[in-house]
Amino acid sequence: QQNRQSKLTGEDEKKKKEVDDLLSEAFNELTFEERQRQQEVLHGVDDNIAVEATCINSALQELDNHLLRIKRGSAYEIAERMDPEYVSARAFRVMFLRGNEYNAKKSASQMLRFFEMKQKLFGVEKLVKDITLEDLDEDDRASLNTGWLHLHGKDRSGRVVYIQFSGLRAFKDLRNELRGKFYFFMSLLRSEETQLKGVVGVMYSVHEFKDKTNGMGYFENVQVSLAIPLYNAGVHTCCSDVREYALFNLALKIMPAKLVARNRIHCGSHLECQYRLCSFGISRLPINTIKDAMSYLGGDKAHSMVIEPNANDVLYIGSRTGNNPGNHYLRNLVVELWQVYDSGPSDTKRVIVDGIVEKIHSNGGRFLTNSGALQPYWVESPIEEVRTKVAQMFRNQKRAWKRASSLQNKVIDGTPITGDPLPYDVILGKSQNTRGKELLQHLIKERSEEYDALDRGTKATIVVAVVETIKGKGGRFLQPASDSSGLRIGY
Repeated sequence: QQNRQSKLTGEDEKKKKEVDDLLSEAFNELTFEERQRQQEVLHGVDDNIAVEATCINSALQELDNHLLRIKRGSAYEIAERMDPEYVSARAFRVMFLRGNEYNAKKSASQMLRFFEMKQKLFGVEKLVKDITLEDLDEDDRASLNTGWLHLHGKDRSGRVVYIQFSGLRAFKDLRNELRGKFYFFMSLLRSEETQLKGVVGVMYSVHEFKDKTNGMGYFENVQVSLAIPLYNAGVHTCCSDVREYALFNLALKIMPAKLVARNRIHCGSHLECQYRLCSFGISRLPINTIKDAMSYLGGDKAHSMVIEPNANDVLYIGSRTGNNPGNHYLRNLVVELWQVYDSGPSDTKRVIVDGIVEKIHSNGGRFLTNSGALQPYWVESPIEEVRTKVAQMFRNQKRAWKRASSLQNKVIDGTPITGDPLPYDVILGKSQNTRGKELLQHLIKERSEEYDALDRGTKATIVVAVVETIKGKGGRFLQPASDSSGLRIGY
């Protein structure tokens, strides 16, 4: 019975026709080239990312001019007074241009909507701060963890696909859902690839996934979506009841014509809707019931906060740290501050750790942990867990310094050598260059990132490989004898 569409009444047919007419009108408003372009984008066969170098500087200048004309009395103007660098940052403004296909006028209008929405949901104090998981309260997270928003991999063009399961919506207050949605979408925008390629949304309301809130907050959810500079390459609405068209009709009336032209509505059973999604390059959802969905989403909690890492993120893969540029930045901060940290009282240590966490966040980074699933995904680490890991890095740095000092103070005399050093000998403690020393420096530089990413117990494999490479060239590791009698074979 679920696999058959409901019989259409005269009123149902009327609602369906209204939506179909809206889609047709939006399509007819576009030029032939625009229609062709929107069709390619929708079907996931478009691979033309705009070459920013040819237009970005002029678009940024035009964006500045539009903002000057329309910002008076807006939340944007408040944010600009609070932190001019935040609102004028090139990367921040480019994000809005990408989300609006480099249309400066639309980008300026959306920037104003963005700050109005951000102020409404999070307060004026968060206007010039990137929203992170720590900014969500318990009720916000509970709403996200229902699984109503979920990432579903990528389509055939490599664009992120997210699913909105209407039937899983649950919240203490509508504001909790909207705050969670704002965070979810802004997390996607941390990826430059997502900014450039856009996303594909699937609104899934088939059978038991039909919205049980009777459309409560539907308009407010659309308003949040329109305030965020996320380029929607396609939107697919799946339903089993044509009466759902009434809600879609409301949404379509406030969407731009180009976005309306990239909307498709699929009415039918699970199998029918998912078959149609596959024709647009979206992989099948392994669900037919709410129970299937819970299993697919991973039990009682959704993978709602799945995000793609960017270069500034600090990554943790199981018990190991990652090899991301953000990880290197964190290590450099620890090396720079470890002596101040080590000599300070507990309060000072806490301030230093919090300062480092804030530096990572202000640099556009997050602390992400790998789930360890068969298809790994990333989630933001809780702040207390982050503090513990950073503090542990300081303790590890102190131990490493002690070991290095111990080795420097330990002189071992080996077998004296006769004659001049060989070409690939490495003379420790001497400043002169040899081919052996140059090779050693090259090998260290080449494998340093691999070395940093390994556990302490497996780092030795890299050291052994480097030593064996030198030995394979006929080189030895030499050091001056303690009695200044010449060179001896070192250890």
